Amino acid sequence: MRLSELRRELLAKIDSIDARIIIRLVTGLDDVHQITESNNEIDDGIRDKALELLSMRLSGMPMAYIMGEKEFYGHLFKVSPSVLIPRPDTETLVDTAIQLSSLFQNPRILDLCTGSGAIAASVAYALSIPVSFSDISDSALSIAKENYKTITGMDGDGRLGNLFEPWNGSSFDIIISNPPYLTDTWYEETDKDVKAEPVNAFIGGGEDGLGLIRTIIASAPEYLSESGILALECDYRQMGICGSLLEKSRFTDIHIIKDLADKERVIYGRRLPE
Repeated sequence: MRLSELRRELLAKIDSIDARIIIRLVTGLDDVHQITESNNEIDDGIRDKALELLSMRLSGMPMAYIMGEKEFYGHLFKVSPSVLIPRPDTETLVDTAIQLSSLFQNPRILDLCTGSGAIAASVAYALSIPVSFSDISDSALSIAKENYKTITGMDGDGRLGNLFEPWNGSSFDIIISNPPYLTDTWYEETDKDVKAEPVNAFIGGGEDGLGLIRTIIASAPEYLSESGILALECDYRQMGICGSLLEKSRFTDIHIIKDLADKERVIYGRRLPE
C-alpha cells in the first residue's frame, strides 16, 4: 500500500487534520513530507497501527489523548484520560495571574484543581517563580508534577487532596483555579469528545454548577494573605452569581475578564483586610 492510499482510507472516515496527525504518529512524517513522499510504500504494520488509531478516534477519544499531548500557552503538555484537556479559553486565567503578580513582591501563588498542571506550569514558567498546585486525583497530580518539571525545570510543590485540605496553615498572595463548574444539563449537551474526558473535571455540583466554586470562595480568605487575590474561571452565565458570592465573602475590587471569543471567562477579587 502507498502512503497516499492510506491517507484516502483515513479521509473517508475523519477530517484532514486528524488524518494528518494519525499519519504523523505512525510514520513520523510531517505535513510537508506526507505530500512529497505520498507515493512511498508502507508496510502492513504501519497501516494496522493507523487503523487502530482511527478506531480510537471514531469511538470518540479526543485526538489529544491519542497523541498523548496538548499545546497550551506555547508549551506541550502531557495529557491522558485522567486529566482535562487544556483549552485555549483557559489561557485567559494564565494571563490574569501573570498580570496580577505584579501587585506583589515575590508572590506566592496556588493553583487549585490543577488537572494536567497546565496553568501552574505556564504561570511559573512565565514568571520564573515557583507555583504551588494540588488536585483531588492522584493520577492527575502525577501528570501535573511531570508537566511542571518538564516545562519549568523545577520540582513543583504539588499536593494531593480536596481543595484547600493540603494547604492548612499556608498563605498565598494569589489563588487561581479552573474548577469544575458545568451543570448536569450543560454537561449532557456536550459532544462525545468531551464525554471522553473525566466527568469530575466538568460538573461543579448544585443546580447552577457552582457547588465547588461556592466552597472555594467561602474558604479562600483563610488561605490568602492580606489583600490577597482569588481568580476563578467559570461560565459567562455564572458571572453574576460568582460576583455576589465574592462580595458575600468580603472580596472587593471585583473584575471580570473576557476571553479571545469576547465571552466573560475569569472573575477575580481582592480579600478585604480584617
